[in-house]
Amino acid sequence: MNTNTNLPNKNSRHIAPERIVQLLTRAAQQLDDNTVAALRQTRNVALQRQSLSKPVFALSTGHNIRWLLPHSTHQWMAAIILFVAILFGGVSYWQHAHENDLSHLDTAILTDDLPLEVFVD
Repeated sequence: MNTNTNLPNKNSRHIAPERIVQLLTRAAQQLDDNTVAALRQTRNVALQRQSLSKPVFALSTGHNIRWLLPHSTHQWMAAIILFVAILFGGVSYWQHAHENDLSHLDTAILTDDLPLEVFVD
C-alpha cells in the first residue's frame, strides 16, 4: 500500500481529498482574470436562479408543512383517488344507516308497533 497521501494507490480509485484540493487550487491559480470574472458571474446567475425556484404551493403558516401538499402528478392522482374513496365510503355508510332506520320504521308500521305519537303528527 502506498504511504504517500498525495498519490493514490494503483489498485484503488480513491484520491485523498487533500490532493483534490491542491489540484483544484493550483488549477484555479492558473486561470486568467477574464475567465475568473466569467466564472464568478456565472456562479452569481446560477445562485439567483436557484433562489427563484421556490415551491409555488406552500402554506404560509410559519411552519414547514409544504410536505403535506402533493408535488407530482402521481401524488395528485393518488390524493384525488383517496379523497373519492373516503367520500364514497362516507356516502355508502350514511345511505346504509339511513336505509336501516327506514327498515325499522317499515317493520314497525307493518306490525302496528308504532306509538301513538307517530300518528298525531
